Amino acid sequence: MQSRFDFNNEGNNKRRGIKTENQPKENASKAKSSKKNDDSSSKKGSLIFLPKRNIISFRIIFYAFIVLIAAYLFYSGYKYVNSKNISTYQVKEGALSEQNSYTGLILREEEIYYAKSSGYYNFYLKEGEKASHNDLVYSIDGSGKIKEMMTNQTGDASTLSQDDLVEIKSEIVKFSKEYNHSDFVDVYDFKDDLDSISLKMSNLYILNKISSMSLNGTNVNKYYCADGAENAKTGYVVYYYDDYEDVKLEDINSAYFDKDREYTKHMIANNEIVEEGDFAYKLVTSNTWQLVFPIEEEKAKEFDGKEMKVKFLKNQETLKGKVKIIDAIAPGKNTSIEKICVVTFNVSVADYLNNRFIDFEIFMNENSGYKIPKSSVVEKEFLLIPDTVAFDFNDTTNTVCVKLDKYLEDGTKTFVTTELNVYRTDGGEYYVDGSVVKLNNTVYGADEVTSYTINRTATLLGVYKINQGYADFKNIKKLYENEEYIIIDPQYTMIKPYDYIALDASKVKDNEYIYE
Repeated sequence: MQSRFDFNNEGNNKRRGIKTENQPKENASKAKSSKKNDDSSSKKGSLIFLPKRNIISFRIIFYAFIVLIAAYLFYSGYKYVNSKNISTYQVKEGALSEQNSYTGLILREEEIYYAKSSGYYNFYLKEGEKASHNDLVYSIDGSGKIKEMMTNQTGDASTLSQDDLVEIKSEIVKFSKEYNHSDFVDVYDFKDDLDSISLKMSNLYILNKISSMSLNGTNVNKYYCADGAENAKTGYVVYYYDDYEDVKLEDINSAYFDKDREYTKHMIANNEIVEEGDFAYKLVTSNTWQLVFPIEEEKAKEFDGKEMKVKFLKNQETLKGKVKIIDAIAPGKNTSIEKICVVTFNVSVADYLNNRFIDFEIFMNENSGYKIPKSSVVEKEFLLIPDTVAFDFNDTTNTVCVKLDKYLEDGTKTFVTTELNVYRTDGGEYYVDGSVVKLNNTVYGADEVTSYTINRTATLLGVYKINQGYADFKNIKKLYENEEYIIIDPQYTMIKPYDYIALDASKVKDNEYIYE
């Protein structure tokens, strides 16, 4: 609206002869300039407003995202509250067997060698060491010089050669690799080995010193393996005898296994006085040896001519050997012995040189498959439906179909196809659970004419597989069991290695949510 002052000014201008036509143009030009500045300012610092339609779409997506997160949190919380903390077990391949404990007699090929002179006895090979015909085994000092020097030897007598150090280091490394904390007796064996090596080195040192000094009055005789004969047998050196060296397999009878039978081991010591003809040492000349023990007749039939796995309690070593069964022909105080088992081995003879009688276990009825704890196994009852009624079995999903009758509101009878989970098929029957159909329900075949009233049940052994986070019953077939574990048939079961199952099946229910 134009004010009166504007009109007066315009009139005055006309009277004065002043032109006013260009003023609107100038004002328009100024307005355009101002608009440009405003546009430039808005581009640099002002907010850009989205179209109303885009704002609504963004809000919908945002709120939908919030709802999804809330639903997930609610579901997770519900699942957690309604689930159990259950210990699990990972299925593995394994084996079980029946173990029976025995005490057996060891027979070896052994040859005794006797002292050829009298005097102080000193040995130069560690017991159990393999000797060849040119190895010095022992010496006999008729003068007693060696014993005297050993008694009075000074620090220089303990000087070790490079070979001595290598031998000692080898023994230490071997012990370190084989030592087991549960078998502390190995420490004593290791100590005995080092004592034997030390004594041997000391004896050799003094013997060499006597030879180099050519002492008057010395009378030292050296004796080599198998009397030095090049064609003589060689073997492992042993410094005891027990009067069983000449016992042969054909001599064995039940009397050898009487519990009150006496056994004596005669050992020879370093610096001991011996007479000519006394025991000097013996050689075990073959790697083949036999373990002999009485066995029940029923078990004897199972093993005769087969291979037996034997675990020695002394060192927990397990060996396999060929079995031969012989009769216990001679009477002994243990008259219950009927059969004697002979197991022949071709390895590890050196590990048992100091044993004549030894305790061990034999493995029987060995079965292999999937090994699971007994606590994981549960027995469950199922309904039986014949395959003359059930149809469309799917061996991939382990499901089968039946038809159930249903009456509509108008009284018309109709049929509904229903899918059932199958846990085992056997003899033309399907094992199904009672979650959908119940005992005494009537089910129909695909033709809607064939019918069957469920009236039979059976039980199955199984475990709860929990790979998917819930307890899913899987049928198993047991092959063998002991006090703690069961071996199941890999060809039959619905589980496989590395599956997770409930460790204690008694704490689990079907389809229950599980968390570890």
